[in-house]
Amino acid sequence: MRERERETRSSSLTIKGMPLGNLTSQFFANVYLNELDQFVKHKLKAKYYIRYVDDFVILHKSKIQLEIWKSKINTFLKEKLNLELHKNKSKITNINSGINFLGFRIFYNYKLLRKSNQRNFEKRLNQMKFFLKEGIINKEKAINCFEGWLAYCSHADTYKYKIHLINLFSQYFNISKRGSNSKRQKNFIKKIDESNLEFSVQRTLFLFKNGWSIKEIAQKRIIKESTVWKHLINLIEHNQLSLLRILSKYKIYKIVSNVKSKKDTLKIIKNRIKDNSITYDEIACVLATIKKRR
Repeated sequence: MRERERETRSSSLTIKGMPLGNLTSQFFANVYLNELDQFVKHKLKAKYYIRYVDDFVILHKSKIQLEIWKSKINTFLKEKLNLELHKNKSKITNINSGINFLGFRIFYNYKLLRKSNQRNFEKRLNQMKFFLKEGIINKEKAINCFEGWLAYCSHADTYKYKIHLINLFSQYFNISKRGSNSKRQKNFIKKIDESNLEFSVQRTLFLFKNGWSIKEIAQKRIIKESTVWKHLINLIEHNQLSLLRILSKYKIYKIVSNVKSKKDTLKIIKNRIKDNSITYDEIACVLATIKKRR
């Protein structure tokens, strides 16, 4: 049965007397919950089980089986570890509806940042703006906090949201290329410039994964097809896209078998192949994969 047809249970544990805000507590939570891992994997024989600190997910095609496991896990936690499942967050749902896990809403082909997380951070952004005005924090402290949030939300499909946040942050904290004396501020501005390319590449990835052709992506985004190919090559080099999603096995074999040296140019390889159906962009994708493995 395909993954998207499976039922999923997303559960969160309430650990009595153990705050999870610091790294030490998180470490001891993982040690303590090792017994839960052993129980789920070896006693219940759950094949698809994921846990991060006190948040865990179990996948199975049968809703009835998940109900049975939920009851057994709850009993095990109470009797063996003096813990309990979170009543509001522990539930059984279909994977097509998305799974709430670690602050994200995870679907079969993509991930979204939860709306509650977005609202909470924008409240913190307003709070930082007030603190800066009152002299409680400086710009460097605000930038440090903001970069941490950007790194977190980068794990989801958030290119539009990140652009919105960067513009909002720059406006709130008067971040501009003119008059930036701080090295931290200059580095942040440099990252913003680099992010413009990253956002563009990630948008191409999102469309490509959702079945759009290279020509359709180019037309949708009003960019050249060669630019879309450059994005795909960049994604291959950074392990975000498999070559098999782009080219057939026949074309990959045909190209690879005609790469004789790392000094081979696209033109040399193209002449060796002698197949007009294979383009320079396709050869470049294969070379990106070879380069990645070296």
